[in-house]
Amino acid sequence: MSDNRTRNPTQAQPGEPTRADQQRAREEAAAWYAKMRGPRISHREVTEFYAWREDDLNDAAYSRIEALTAGVATHADDPRLQAIAQAANARRTPSARPAWIRRGSGPWIAGLAMAAAVVVGAVTIVQPFGQTYRTTVGERRVVALADGSTIALNTDSVVRVRLSRERRAISLDKGQALFSVAHDAKRPFIVTAGDTAVRAVGTRFEVYRTGAVVRVTLAEGQVQVTQAHAPSPTMMRAGTRLDVAGPGPARPVAVDVAAATGWTDGRLTFQDTPLAQAVAEANRYSRKKVALGPGAPADERVTAIFNAGDTTAFVDGVSKLLDLKSAIRADGTIELTGLDRATSPPDSPKS
Repeated sequence: MSDNRTRNPTQAQPGEPTRADQQRAREEAAAWYAKMRGPRISHREVTEFYAWREDDLNDAAYSRIEALTAGVATHADDPRLQAIAQAANARRTPSARPAWIRRGSGPWIAGLAMAAAVVVGAVTIVQPFGQTYRTTVGERRVVALADGSTIALNTDSVVRVRLSRERRAISLDKGQALFSVAHDAKRPFIVTAGDTAVRAVGTRFEVYRTGAVVRVTLAEGQVQVTQAHAPSPTMMRAGTRLDVAGPGPARPVAVDVAAATGWTDGRLTFQDTPLAQAVAEANRYSRKKVALGPGAPADERVTAIFNAGDTTAFVDGVSKLLDLKSAIRADGTIELTGLDRATSPPDSPKS
């Protein structure tokens, strides 16, 4: 007996997403799109975003928003788009919006997020080409790019970004940045720092530029590092670090990625680190500087974790670890010195 029942178009077949699923994905994609372009986003939230996007339905919804946004990028100031955003914002009560929108976003961001859900991709914030991003001493910032990639900038850093149809070009002019790269095989993601270039497709890596030294730490995936004076590029694998300094070719070494990138969560992790190096690192995060004075063992090793920018805790910690004393100079610098051994009681005479 044949089944003459017709398929209800509102019902999904087994394995197919329902309309409710699709609507949920669109709304979540709109919220994520606005959030990733907000003024602040934590490393944990970036991780959650990529975990959310691993779902095919979510990824498709987010990709559609990106595509539509790119299509209207030149019309960001169009009154019609602004009217859509404002209307969407007016239709939603504050309690109906995600908590992060209610807390930190202005009506423009909130309205655009909701408008994106309504029209499946109305523009939020347009990512301009040739944009420069910077942080001051002690500041950290996460920048969300139009391609879905993010850049976490560490203290006192400067990057320049240019996105085109052929490539995604980033120049790290100063400081340190962690790049979480959205996969796009047709547009390589290339970070240059001086004479060093790091090429990636979809991965997560850090570049730290200090003086003439460029340090590359790879957290996930693979990258290709090109050095100006090296005969051929160097391929890096996850869990390794490459220090480029001078004309000689560099070689990757194993590294604790969590410790190396702990600054994204506001932590400074020192593992058997020379005191002089630990002091230099701590000084990057505060205008209150630390200096080594007489008797301070510059090569003595430090193993500890401190909050970035907490100079007082750092001084107290290393003083106890290495038996040092501290004093404040006239210019406000905190000087670490060795304890005065001359005041110690003499050894007992031998019998």
